[in-house]
Amino acid sequence: MKKEDFLEILRDYLKKGFSEDEVRDILRDYEEYFIDGIIEGKSEMEIIEGLGSPKEIANELLAESNIKNENKIKGKAERFFIGAKGRFKSELNKFKVNLNDINHVKSRKKIKLLQILITIILAPFILGILVSTIGAGIVLIGSLIALVVGTPFAISLANVMPELKMIIIFGFIAYIGFEILIWQLFIAVVSLEKKAFRRYKTWLETNQLYIDASKKKEKKKK
Repeated sequence: MKKEDFLEILRDYLKKGFSEDEVRDILRDYEEYFIDGIIEGKSEMEIIEGLGSPKEIANELLAESNIKNENKIKGKAERFFIGAKGRFKSELNKFKVNLNDINHVKSRKKIKLLQILITIILAPFILGILVSTIGAGIVLIGSLIALVVGTPFAISLANVMPELKMIIIFGFIAYIGFEILIWQLFIAVVSLEKKAFRRYKTWLETNQLYIDASKKKEKKKK
């Protein structure tokens, strides 16, 4: 079993009782175990044997949090998704410093350069999304204020013009429904943006762990 397989299996077990953020933090801790072990000259297999099975680790952590392991992986579709996710992560791991590689110093520099380039490329898009999100939020707040301010006016108009009462009521209900729908959509988009940002931040932090470990290993050789 390789480190990536170990962490992926551990992730699947942890997902049954922990939030995504908690799983990410736990996996980062185990990434550090592997880094420390490699620096000490251990192989990935030796580190895994020392840690124990992913299932036992997950069960212990779940027991400490008083969470029972209830869910099971079901269906071919879900297995396909997990397999695809594993392949994606395997490709992503190619952008990490390989501490077992004799040229890990050169690899470290390449990864660092890659991080800078990706950040520079993404910066305008992130800024644009941020400005758009803030703008959309301001517009939605404005529409909410308009609803509050316009309600007394709509009631007065319905009293003055009874023949338009039903049209005003239906229009008012439709406006409220539209507001609820747009706010739900806005919250969902903001949630996705936050999730994407956290994933990118995690990628940067994980790579930094390997970069720091590479420097530490280089100093140890000297």
